[in-house]
Amino acid sequence: MEESRFSEEAALSIIEQEKARCREAIDAAEEAEKRAAIEAQRRLNIEKTLKEAAKTKRAKDNLSYHGIRYRRYSIEEIEVATQYFLESKKIGEGGYGPVYNCYLDHTPVAVKVLRPDAAQGRSQFQREVRNKEK
Repeated sequence: MEESRFSEEAALSIIEQEKARCREAIDAAEEAEKRAAIEAQRRLNIEKTLKEAAKTKRAKDNLSYHGIRYRRYSIEEIEVATQYFLESKKIGEGGYGPVYNCYLDHTPVAVKVLRPDAAQGRSQFQREVRNKEK
């Protein structure tokens, strides 16, 4: 009887040891999973930064290669920058239309929108653009 009790206690002790090892293994696996998630996010951030740096470098190289000191933006780029002319991006109203604040190539800019019905504003707008190019 005593031998049976001894065997039972030994078995229970082994079970407790195995439970402790399992808990340790689970904790270690969870910690490794957390570290892997942090590393994956870090790598994504690095990739994003490298892509942005390459894009900026290409834009600068393109400008200096052609000897141009300015860049023309497509309407799609301007729409994205102004969040499709979001009212909260509007900073004023000029003689020929609204003016929006945004960033293009990491540079703060004011985007002036010419109203189609502003006949006098169109020539004024074009004069102003020509003056800015000089």
